[in-house]
Amino acid sequence: MNEAKFKELVNKIKSEYDQVKEVLLLDPTGNVIYKSEEFPIDEKETKGVLDSWKNMKSSLNFMGNRYVILKWDDIQLAAKNIGGKGNICGSITPEGDYFVAHIEDSENTLLLIEWSIMVNKLVWDKD
Repeated sequence: MNEAKFKELVNKIKSEYDQVKEVLLLDPTGNVIYKSEEFPIDEKETKGVLDSWKNMKSSLNFMGNRYVILKWDDIQLAAKNIGGKGNICGSITPEGDYFVAHIEDSENTLLLIEWSIMVNKLVWDKD
């Protein structure tokens, strides 16, 4: 995914859902390609996110918080922090990169599975 497409997707998702905070695009080894904005996450953590996803581990760490993985398959990821730090949802892109979004908890938020489906649909939408 090129930078213009990434920025377009970030703008679209953040304009529709103010619960979406940090967004990353990772290459297949977990290196950061693009970030939605500057935020504190290091390469060890991004590689760990992708390792947890690809190897179907029970949890992942994101920005110092642990998230229990509830759904992981080749194209989608859905993880929840039980301490109220939100959700992590991801989708592989048509180009083989990994789009990962951190979504904060809110009373007006979608269910985790709905977030997961929405992120996947956004990434794969041809419009």
